[in-house]
Amino acid sequence: MTAAEELYQQGLISYPRTETERFQPEFQHLQLIESFRDLLGQGNELADYASKLLTGNNFQTPKAGPNDDKAHPPITPCRAVDPGTIGDPTQRSVYLLVVKHYFACCSRDALGKETGECNISLTQKKGLKEGLRGFFFYVNYKTVHLPLLRNSSEASFGRIQRQGVDDLGKKLA
Repeated sequence: MTAAEELYQQGLISYPRTETERFQPEFQHLQLIESFRDLLGQGNELADYASKLLTGNNFQTPKAGPNDDKAHPPITPCRAVDPGTIGDPTQRSVYLLVVKHYFACCSRDALGKETGECNISLTQKKGLKEGLRGFFFYVNYKTVHLPLLRNSSEASFGRIQRQGVDDLGKKLA
């Protein structure tokens, strides 16, 4: 929050402590996006995406959320600057996050389609020595038997866990 407040004091982003989730109708989205395209030039990630937003039918007015304190806009870049000119790395990261989030809000929804095919790679862990797991029971290997699969085989799994995230996308404690 300190980095965001410093960016606000420098006039680079809007007030960061707002809960507003909707832009006022008079907000000049296209003008702000054009400033990123024009300032940064070709070959810059932000300028390239700004150019993309300004062509075809790629821009959409950001959707309005339920909260509006009427005092401040949503957290938004106030002006385009080359992120490389922001000396503090934390401030630079926060500025990039704000700009990318704003660009995402101005982008059309992503579309996808099911391809019907999934290629996966599985590895198996097997505990060789009990070690700390014998005492510190919060960390434990579980024996899971996977069915033998061959090319074009099908299998059904009750619950899938991957890298500390369960299948509902919630972080595991």
